[in-house]
Amino acid sequence: MLGRPTGRIDARDIVTGRAKYAGDLAVPGAVPTVVARPTTINGTLAGLDASAARAMPGVLGVVTIPSGVAVLAETFDQALRARDALRTSWHPGPVAALSDADIRKRLRDAHAPFLVPPLLTQYVDGEFDFAFVNHAPMEVLTAVADVRPNRAELWFAAQTPVVAQQTIAAALDLPQDAVTVHVVRGGGSFGRRLFYDAALEAARISRAAGRPVKLMWTRNDDMRHGRMRPATHHRIRATYGLGQVLSYEHRVATVRTDFGHGLGEALTAASFQLQVAGLSVAQAFFLLSQSNPYDVGVPTQVLAEVPLEIPTGSWRSVYSGTVRAADEIMVDELARRLGQDPVAFRRARVRDTAGRAVLDTVARAGRWGRAMPPGQAQGVGYHAENGGRVAYLVELDAAEPTQPRVTKAVIAADLGTVINPTGLEAQLTGALIDGISVILQAGNHIDRGTVREGSYGDFHYARQKHSPPVVEIHLLPTGGPPGGAGELGVPAACAAVANAYARATGTGPRSFPINF
Repeated sequence: MLGRPTGRIDARDIVTGRAKYAGDLAVPGAVPTVVARPTTINGTLAGLDASAARAMPGVLGVVTIPSGVAVLAETFDQALRARDALRTSWHPGPVAALSDADIRKRLRDAHAPFLVPPLLTQYVDGEFDFAFVNHAPMEVLTAVADVRPNRAELWFAAQTPVVAQQTIAAALDLPQDAVTVHVVRGGGSFGRRLFYDAALEAARISRAAGRPVKLMWTRNDDMRHGRMRPATHHRIRATYGLGQVLSYEHRVATVRTDFGHGLGEALTAASFQLQVAGLSVAQAFFLLSQSNPYDVGVPTQVLAEVPLEIPTGSWRSVYSGTVRAADEIMVDELARRLGQDPVAFRRARVRDTAGRAVLDTVARAGRWGRAMPPGQAQGVGYHAENGGRVAYLVELDAAEPTQPRVTKAVIAADLGTVINPTGLEAQLTGALIDGISVILQAGNHIDRGTVREGSYGDFHYARQKHSPPVVEIHLLPTGGPPGGAGELGVPAACAAVANAYARATGTGPRSFPINF
């Protein structure tokens, strides 16, 4: 089977609706449940009049939990109608006074300005902002819970089921072995289901109501009260002389990522020694996971966390998705400043022959440097992580700058022994769509403590019309240990799209998504 293109054995079930998710389960007695939530992020209940909702047809109960007011009914339609009939008032959440501009300022203030460089030292500075981004999995969060006085049983999609079991047991004051977690198929995740918010809520609702519940978060619930990739600010300075990069300093400021809810134990174990040195879990993970693949003289990377009470989580590629994207944009600018071709600049400085082979392949297959019509350009990005290397070359049409379109993508990857080429190609293609989305158009605004976007209608993730008509993928048959592909492609794809846009428009975009 190794190396043979193989489709998913359950693909037909997925696309025809036969696959079963948490919302499809028929757990005896579990009733449809939804939650009324605060008007601002992490707000709390101030007042409740549920009399009208309780009197509505099909309503089986109304209970309060720390995150809101739960409504139980015979159908989801009845539960949603009753939820809308609740008369509620809310205390504002801890970030109710903040909007995007305030958050960006706090991020920029997290690091001191660069010092004035020594006399006669040449340098390039860059500052970049990346917005919050929702995970937006196709399947909304759903969990079934049956909590009794001495035991609990739950069904939900989970990437960290053991940590979820431990946390839910503690919240219910039950021993861990009294909580049973059934891991159900997930309809998309991208890091979202590392966090088990819906399952914890369902357990609390079931205990308060004294009956099994099937809790559904609506799309609006997860957009406005779920977890997002944190907003980040990047300050980069590279010094150079005699055609060489002498130093490269990258300062990252991020809204604090909630690794403690879902990933804390795993990351604590992996980064214990660094934590002993006084670093947080996030700072330790950042240092362990981030590295510049180029010879750029003396490299320095620093992470500062801004402790805002905003639900955050590990979006696909975690730190690399913004850190390495910013690096790759700076690489293009350094190459331009030194009068060098961007691919040749990377090839001369990448630290291993495998990286050079990947760059050579994508440049040759993508006809790097070919003449393009006005308003169109090529862009390239490279990344190495988790035992793999990848380069993306995209062609982008920005004749209308507010409606840019990636028209072609060529991808070259070296991941050692390829287990399943079909699955690998799907991962690399998905990363391309992620890069197109978060660089050009998809993000979340914060307006006075509230997430502006509430659905796919205003969260502008790439649609079919935004995907390139031509995608070529070249897998280098190098052998050796298999590398990881699930997170590898996002930084390179993001950078390729950003660099193509910059070349096509003659601009240097600094805030992403560009059309926000």
